[in-house]
Amino acid sequence: MIRKLTPFIALSLLLAAAPLTAGDIRFELGFGWTLVGPTMSSTYVNSYKPPFTPADRYIDSAAAQTLRFKPKTTYGMNGYFNVLFGGNFGLQLLADYHRPHMGGSNSPYDVSLQFTAFEPETYTFTVDGPSPDGNLTETTFSLNALARFRLTDTLSLSVSAGPSVFHFEGKAGYIDYTYADLALVGEEYQLSAGTFHMVASFGPDTRYGMNVGVEAAYEAFRHVILAFDLRYYAAAKSDLQLAIMEDETITVPLDEIEAAIGLGTLRVDPSYFRAGLAIRFVF
Repeated sequence: MIRKLTPFIALSLLLAAAPLTAGDIRFELGFGWTLVGPTMSSTYVNSYKPPFTPADRYIDSAAAQTLRFKPKTTYGMNGYFNVLFGGNFGLQLLADYHRPHMGGSNSPYDVSLQFTAFEPETYTFTVDGPSPDGNLTETTFSLNALARFRLTDTLSLSVSAGPSVFHFEGKAGYIDYTYADLALVGEEYQLSAGTFHMVASFGPDTRYGMNVGVEAAYEAFRHVILAFDLRYYAAAKSDLQLAIMEDETITVPLDEIEAAIGLGTLRVDPSYFRAGLAIRFVF
């Protein structure tokens, strides 16, 4: 991906190397607010055999749920620094930050316990777990080649593209875990069971990709420009190991839970679209 963009960046560097006077070089510093649409859409299947005590009364067990995670559209912020050579071509350093809330859906959590009391028995129940929750925190740094086309004295249109570095991490819930215990109380067996709704963390991780965007700008005042841009950021998906987060309501050791449910990975897509409104200063 980055190799494909190298000629584009090299062209800007070549233009920058051309003989220029101090007046031909223009610097712009800006910051803005963004509306971000993540492209991530991941599914996690939690399927395992809930533990049961005592072991000599255990026959079989099963539990399953399907969680679908989809980060919601959110607001973010960005900053950038442009260097223009001759007014039409240049380089751009761009930084973006956003933290979308994790939405999605959680299927009913079905549990089945087979055990022997005075005779073999089966106990089943379904829990309508809480909707997915969590967040995806992401910071992106980009180095772009920039081309600007002036439409009028105060209006311009720019296109830019280049390699990007994506750094991200997050947390997602709720993954369910059930334990059961059978006890002889007097002359009767009593079954007790408990279910935890757990949040798992993932990352941090770093991926490399690219971005491409187009911008319309209006020179509102001398050396003050208002700009609106649309941009797409693309990076490879990443399978990140989940880890159950500490919670004082969880009374079972976390490593024991992770081993019992076979806690796996979540596929995270750091790619996103964004629209930005910014103000920048020329000096």
